[in-house]
Amino acid sequence: MLAGAVEAQERPYVALPSPVSATCPDGICQPRALASFFRALQQPGRIVRIIQFGDSHTAGGDIAASLMWRLRGRFEGREIILDARGRVGATLNAMAATEPLPDPDEMPDLVVIAYGTNEGFDDLLDPTAYEALLRGQIDRVRRAAPGASVLILGAPEAMRGDGGGTCPGDTEQRWKAPAMLSVVRDVQHRVAASTGVAFWDWKGRMGGDCSAFALTLGNAPLMRGDHVHFTRAGGDWIGALLFGDLMTAHDRRGF
Repeated sequence: MLAGAVEAQERPYVALPSPVSATCPDGICQPRALASFFRALQQPGRIVRIIQFGDSHTAGGDIAASLMWRLRGRFEGREIILDARGRVGATLNAMAATEPLPDPDEMPDLVVIAYGTNEGFDDLLDPTAYEALLRGQIDRVRRAAPGASVLILGAPEAMRGDGGGTCPGDTEQRWKAPAMLSVVRDVQHRVAASTGVAFWDWKGRMGGDCSAFALTLGNAPLMRGDHVHFTRAGGDWIGALLFGDLMTAHDRRGF
């Protein structure tokens, strides 16, 4: 027991990657759209509510848990509640069809829309229809919770292993991102800009192209072998990046 503890203490610290987003300054585009959420965090005695709609990245819980304990540590004395409504395999259609917004006495201060991975693996996706659906869901949130900030998490980098890969280190040339995934991400980015909601460049903060391959490597990988889902350590890392970018936006607005 003691030998193991000493060995663990002597293990060298390895900093986790923190790539810079080329798409959004400090990771978040339209950070001013988060002002009402930031104001809520500053009100003592107020319950701050976050609702996140999403797919397996939300359902897994590691990313949300990482974000939550950091928020609670930063804003001690605040009651912060995150209602993570994720479902494995879900697309934005799940939010439209089966995910009700809360009762008026439980209005959220922040609504997070975290879909896109499964849409990106759908080679038959209609980008025009997807854009209309996304705009419709943003309008729906604004009607139901007019005081809430809205944050879109852009689809993360993900890969399929059916060949044609060109990533450095992929000696089998197996892994590549589906072509539609970049289309989905572009729609999310453009819609967020035109509707004035915040957008987080998840792919960029992962490291951009081929990051879903690179993060599976090493003794402590941050992504699983499917090149889609994160390990527990990876989920904690992603949550920390999101928290850091939120707090950069918060602090620059002088809250």
